[in-house]
Amino acid sequence: MSSLDLFLTLSRTLTGFSVPELWGTGMVKEYHKVVSSIIGDEMFGELLSRWEDTYIRGAGDDTYLDELVTTQIMKDATFGPLARNLVALWYLGTWTQLPAEWRNVNGAWANDVNFVVSAKSYTEGLVWKAIHSHPKAAKQPGYGSWALPPETHTTT
Repeated sequence: MSSLDLFLTLSRTLTGFSVPELWGTGMVKEYHKVVSSIIGDEMFGELLSRWEDTYIRGAGDDTYLDELVTTQIMKDATFGPLARNLVALWYLGTWTQLPAEWRNVNGAWANDVNFVVSAKSYTEGLVWKAIHSHPKAAKQPGYGSWALPPETHTTT
């Protein structure tokens, strides 16, 4: 798998959104580039390598894959903060500076600061789809939509 494919499958697993939904945001390539520029090619490669190993080991068994993601990535001192930032990036369109403890061990990069990636990253944040809403002042629901009752969504 290519670096972009690994990034995409990792993002799918971490966010719960499908590959087509992630592509539909128009942010896949930009986020791939941004994360690499923030943590460096070597650390990014290590994250994707850990993901590839985890993905191969858990292939075909979603429950086991979830367990592996938790133990091999999310709870890992090196990869956990990266994965959590990746989730926030997809949902909010922002990068949050990695914790000081992480930077002390793994190094600091000039690009590792709090920032909104772009105006588009805000409007395409997965948070809006997750809450069945739209970003205020950016994507309106459409003319006359106020006349319709709101959709109700139930969780099971």
